[in-house]
Amino acid sequence: MNAGTVTPTSLSQDLRNTYRERTSPSPSGWPKALPELSRENGASLDETVVKRETKSMNPKTMHQMERGRLLRVLVLLGIAGLWGGCAPSDSIQSQQQAPLASPLAETTGSETASPSPPPSQGRASVVVVQPAARQTSFSLEHRAETAPPDFPLPFPDAYPVTDIEPGRRGGSFTFVSFGEGPKSFNPITTNESSSSDIIGRMFDSLIGYDNAKQAYVPGLLKEWYMEEDKRCWILRLRQGLKWSDGSPLTADDIIFTAQVIYDPNISTPLRDILQVAGKPFEFEKVDDVTVRVRLAEPTGSFLALMGWGPISKRAYEEAYKAGQFDTSMGINVAPEKIVCSGPFKLKQYVPGERVILERNPHYYKYDRNGTQLPYLETLIFTYAPDMDQMLARFTGGTADGIVRPRPDSIPDLADGQKRGNYTVYDCGPGDGANLFWFNLKKGQNPETGKPFVDPVKQAWFDDVRFRRAMLHAIDKESIIRTELRGLAVSVWGLETPANTFWIHPNLPTYPYDPEKAKALLDQMDLRDRDGDGIREDAQGRKVSFTFITNKGNKVRERVASLLQQDWAAVGVEGRPQFLDFNALVTQLDSTFEYEACLLGLGGGGIHPANSMNVYRSSGRTHLFNPRQEKPATPWEEELDRLADRFNATLDIEEQRRIYWRMQEIMSEQLPILPLWTSKVFVAVRNKFGNIKPSALSHELLWNAEEIFVKNP
Repeated sequence: MNAGTVTPTSLSQDLRNTYRERTSPSPSGWPKALPELSRENGASLDETVVKRETKSMNPKTMHQMERGRLLRVLVLLGIAGLWGGCAPSDSIQSQQQAPLASPLAETTGSETASPSPPPSQGRASVVVVQPAARQTSFSLEHRAETAPPDFPLPFPDAYPVTDIEPGRRGGSFTFVSFGEGPKSFNPITTNESSSSDIIGRMFDSLIGYDNAKQAYVPGLLKEWYMEEDKRCWILRLRQGLKWSDGSPLTADDIIFTAQVIYDPNISTPLRDILQVAGKPFEFEKVDDVTVRVRLAEPTGSFLALMGWGPISKRAYEEAYKAGQFDTSMGINVAPEKIVCSGPFKLKQYVPGERVILERNPHYYKYDRNGTQLPYLETLIFTYAPDMDQMLARFTGGTADGIVRPRPDSIPDLADGQKRGNYTVYDCGPGDGANLFWFNLKKGQNPETGKPFVDPVKQAWFDDVRFRRAMLHAIDKESIIRTELRGLAVSVWGLETPANTFWIHPNLPTYPYDPEKAKALLDQMDLRDRDGDGIREDAQGRKVSFTFITNKGNKVRERVASLLQQDWAAVGVEGRPQFLDFNALVTQLDSTFEYEACLLGLGGGGIHPANSMNVYRSSGRTHLFNPRQEKPATPWEEELDRLADRFNATLDIEEQRRIYWRMQEIMSEQLPILPLWTSKVFVAVRNKFGNIKPSALSHELLWNAEEIFVKNP
């Protein structure tokens, strides 16, 4: 590397070293103070400018620019005192992890947006989205409700949307994210966010979820209730529902969808979820709009378990019988062949560039003026190759909304609100977490004959001491303070502070402790035998592995480099490999030929029932060793038993006790190394109405059918 070259890694390391010096205890026990940082150096510069000007700037100037942007983030959040020694590091952590309002099931309040307190030094403010009021009542059942008398509905069972501002029809909304776009439009087989973000706007669920109210709400079903034995449920569809092609949506479609889900030849995460006491549901048609569902045991998870939507029997039965269901809604299928039930249908897909959705003329929701939803004529998803270009498209005016921009871009986004006629929302900690795991899957790829993982390395990965050492070696807090700009919270399990009802309050922790990491590796007889700084096993083989992560996410790429440095400090070589997201998913979900992975996990919702596919050994999303025929370890066998018990009770408190034990097992065994959850920021143009940003997915477009273009 040339002496005058400054890379993102070196910038991150400079900030990290500054942080470590800053938080080293002084004799009094308080962190040391830092010299005052200049806000003038690079105060208005964007990451794209920094990259373009690298060759003409010296390292000192670049470092000042990076540190200047960091200070602006801290000032924006009202925590600039961290740089002046105002609070010890342990109190900072406890403040960040203060619980939010419980997001469990139905609530009496709703999320509201209010301006943040005025930041110091004249910084622009963002709008803080307040969480819904804590739950005060809960009911598993819902009976059909009569529409208000002033609602002009075209058919009796149409859905009257009462809690929105009536809008006007027309216009378009363009959303930008980074990546390649969807892998499929199939709601049954999809298991990655690049596809589900689109599918969620195309297919409605039997039972919906209101992110703002944090409550389950009717969807395609107008009512659901238990029969006397508490094991049978009656599901009743709205009469008059239609698919996007105009054909009736009936009970036959639910029965057909259940058949597909439980077919072992179909790869779907839903099969891991839709079971109670380890047994599948039994679906029976009662009449054209009514289905009876029989469960092995009563369950308190029923609402969460019905958060999926049916597919059209008329459109897809032939492909299913021909063994072509997996490709029947693929990205190469003509748009008119994708028959859906949601507010939008597919109009055009240009791979890697954009997806254009158009309004479904047969959608069943109406506002109080009798206007059919959705209001928008088109909803456009565009794709940028990386987060820099994603941000540039929004600030340049070619996109109307973004979610989860780079942490270091928040100050400039806030400053540009008036000029760009948009608002930045702080939605709080998300419900997903960044994770790291080693591939524990044994066996060989049947096509290549090669083992999924080198047996020598797998022996290291299988040893819980190795996994614990790798977590102890990670300086999570310095990564959060520097690379993530303080806009994240450390987690010790798969749940995040956003989910206060279900998160275990006292999980084991593995704080940054390089000496403890070294001691654990020494116990495994992994030592630096040749003095080159990298440990070897007893046979002289280097303790080295490659971990994959998605390229284009600049923050994650730099985090990967910092993890590499942390592990090198304890004598382990971890080399990042950056892949396109869809190629990465193929390795995780199909070939299994990788050693370790750094990635985020989300989309499970606020109820653990939707996360059982992560805990079950047979689960498709049992990340470290998916789709096991039988549990590979005794602790995974216990997880399976607990997962069966979790859904086999109506007692919510008993469910919580069971789930806490599941979290304990995962924390003790560490098959997945929990890292952090990031705060969710959303930016959207002010010309749109009924905008309800949320920390839950989809953070901006979860209510896309309600969004409208305001009058000029």
